[in-house]
Amino acid sequence: MLISGEQKLLAVLAHLAYLLGGIGFIIAPLVIFLLRKEDAFVYHHAKQALVAHLAILAASVITGLLCVALIGFLLIPVVALLWLLLLITSIIAAIKSVDGQLYEYPFIQGLVHKLD
Repeated sequence: MLISGEQKLLAVLAHLAYLLGGIGFIIAPLVIFLLRKEDAFVYHHAKQALVAHLAILAASVITGLLCVALIGFLLIPVVALLWLLLLITSIIAAIKSVDGQLYEYPFIQGLVHKLD
């Protein structure tokens, strides 16, 4: 299967969308996911990135809400480690994308397979 430069670029963009700031880290992979369903390579990478980004967003929001009750302060280091894990795994995913390979984020495959 020959992967074009455009396909690789879209896959990398989906994985590294958190560099866009704000809610862009959800919007970019979502748009790519919705618009490129016919492209198995791009769709796979966009789906992986979208679920990973949504999972870290959910963990961050829940921790933020728990901080109001003073319980969440104990979870801040955990969420920081999750963000670090996202950074590392998304860089690996972007490198795999450029090489034309598929990548699956650790720990979230149960959620990813629910999108099929």
